[in-house]
Amino acid sequence: MPPEVSTPSANPLKRPRQDPVSCQFCRSKKLKCDRQQPCSNCTTRGLPCNGQAQPRRENGSPSAEIDNLSILARLKRLEDIVMGSPKQDPAIPTDPLSGLPSRPSSTFACLSPPSEYEEAVHNLEEAGTRETHWPTLGASDIEFQILGTKEMASTPGVTQGVTSKRPNYQMPVKCVMLPPKEEADMLLEYYVKHVDDLQHVVFVSHLRTLMEKFYANLHQRLSIAYGQLALLLTVFASSAAMFSHVSCNKVAQFPPSSAAHASLVWANSALQVMGCPRRTAAGGLEEVQAAILMAFLLYHVEGFSARSRRLLAGALSTARDMGLHKLDATSGPSSNSLRAADPVDLEIQRRVWWHVVSTDWLLGLCGGPQEGTYFIHPRQFRVNLPLNINDSDLVYGRPLVGRPSSEPTTMSYYIQRIKLADICRSVIDVMPLFSVSVTSIDYQQIIELDGKFEAFLNDLPTFFKVDEKSRRESEAITRKNSYIKVQRYSLGMVARTRRCKLHQPFLIRRSVESHYTYSREISLTSARCVIQLRRMAEEEFDSTALAHAKMTGVVYHVFMATIVLVMDLCFNRSEGDDDKRKAEVTEACTILEEAAGQSSLAREFLDSLMDILRKHKVHLHPIHPEAASKTKIKQTPSQNAPSFAVPQAEVLHNFFPAQDTGRNYMSDFDSIWEDYIQLGPNMDMPEWDNLFADLDSRFTDSETVRRAPDLSHNVPGNGF
Repeated sequence: MPPEVSTPSANPLKRPRQDPVSCQFCRSKKLKCDRQQPCSNCTTRGLPCNGQAQPRRENGSPSAEIDNLSILARLKRLEDIVMGSPKQDPAIPTDPLSGLPSRPSSTFACLSPPSEYEEAVHNLEEAGTRETHWPTLGASDIEFQILGTKEMASTPGVTQGVTSKRPNYQMPVKCVMLPPKEEADMLLEYYVKHVDDLQHVVFVSHLRTLMEKFYANLHQRLSIAYGQLALLLTVFASSAAMFSHVSCNKVAQFPPSSAAHASLVWANSALQVMGCPRRTAAGGLEEVQAAILMAFLLYHVEGFSARSRRLLAGALSTARDMGLHKLDATSGPSSNSLRAADPVDLEIQRRVWWHVVSTDWLLGLCGGPQEGTYFIHPRQFRVNLPLNINDSDLVYGRPLVGRPSSEPTTMSYYIQRIKLADICRSVIDVMPLFSVSVTSIDYQQIIELDGKFEAFLNDLPTFFKVDEKSRRESEAITRKNSYIKVQRYSLGMVARTRRCKLHQPFLIRRSVESHYTYSREISLTSARCVIQLRRMAEEEFDSTALAHAKMTGVVYHVFMATIVLVMDLCFNRSEGDDDKRKAEVTEACTILEEAAGQSSLAREFLDSLMDILRKHKVHLHPIHPEAASKTKIKQTPSQNAPSFAVPQAEVLHNFFPAQDTGRNYMSDFDSIWEDYIQLGPNMDMPEWDNLFADLDSRFTDSETVRRAPDLSHNVPGNGF
């Protein structure tokens, strides 16, 4: 029997050629390929992934895919148990892996199983950080009263008591006073015209729509969103503060005294309402906006106090809870829903996030407990810069196109503010927390940081520069956009004050270490410019009262500039030109004294300066009473407004300032400077550092604010 002939396929010793499992690039570089298509190595390097064998069904790929699906299904069941899965609409097909409404297959084809696994794990990790399950307050827990501004003269903003609707439930009920719809419209328009130019964190068109819906819901007794209520109350409070300066005699509804008290009422109510969502659920965008605007208002009432610092910290916390720090993340579970939003909504959210970030960085280079620190690191968020675009170009459903920086828009100021804040953050990263450690700094780093300030000022658009030539060239722009004038002086003062802050530790060391001459020159130039800008701003405004109202926030900058001039006069006595330097100090002090006649914040600065000088053993010569009476500061008519009695439920206590004591500050200053000139060179460096620290902290220590200013005299300006 002839032997059987074996075919090649039946030969057990000859193995078929195995297709490569790695791609061509990984094989050539001897890298470990993850066998995905494309693989991670090629994806990272942006290379085409070729030469990889296609998975064969007979090689066991279905079992691996089934294992992945099984893992994800178990994770989904566990997620439903932990979080509680809502009942799905049977009419909407859902994907078994994500529990979300199904999308086109091409979308899910781009998501590899590891990506879906990461999303499932992310959802599980966030299970304990979402909204609380405490019972939330409904609209019935707040009682609203519609009262005109004049009718609120003797009415507290927030009262507490036992609700008549639930007499057996002993829980405080908030009674919120709201203006009639026609007055609310006027307040909103004044806000847009006189306040929004320095705190542009709301989309005005959206704010108008929000107010219309709010009053409609109020009329129909529907539920009210706490964030929207807080935002509107804050807008009303800010606007009412302006009415004592802007066309008050033409608006019968808003006489100065009534507007001031209404501002107090609405501010109290807003502060109370803002506490509700924070206790019951995650906040929304309106709550972040309300916190920003209220902190700005309080800044001009009591300085950068603990209360305003907490409001800004709360705004940051709420913004992070909303995921605003991941608005432009390229991947990740949290970015999917944000990317689905309209470009207009995303742009507004970018504005809000960057306003919080820039404020955080700016305040890190400002005196107070937060000095030298900041909350937000640039590596810990992914948000594009806002576009240089007018609000009129924000149209839903249309793509947004930014304009060149040389073209003025409603966002020009805020984009420059962000750039300045980033420079301040760079300074914070270099400067030590304690002044005694400045000698350990490489002074060349200070020169480089100062170069950033110099470049910032040189690169400003023409309409933001303060030199005479630039102001003449931009006259047509400022006539068309009057708000640019305020923004110009605000930006110039904030930048130069922060520049002084950079060189402050080296200014007083110039007399013993000559290589710090550069710091002295820059400090003096910047301080003199701040004083000059304050005078120029007054001259450019059409109304003197409006100028005081708009520029009240710069009192802090004038105060810090005065300190720089005084320190140089006292400590660097060998520089000569004493008469000229004394004249500069006198001019700066005169500005503060003039501001003290209208601003309790300025009066606090002067009083704090006197207290600090006494603390550091600087003897004050007694002032004769008859001399003080001759130079008594004149009171403005609005200061004679009656002081309203506010019950214990008031949040902004001591809101109205005490009457002027007639103190002659210039006489005090004359005595102080004389003592300083004699004692300055004999003081040790740490003593001068402590003096600077005390002066800074007085502005931010809420316990030293013995009386808070009247909002009718301290309206939103441009402090930070």
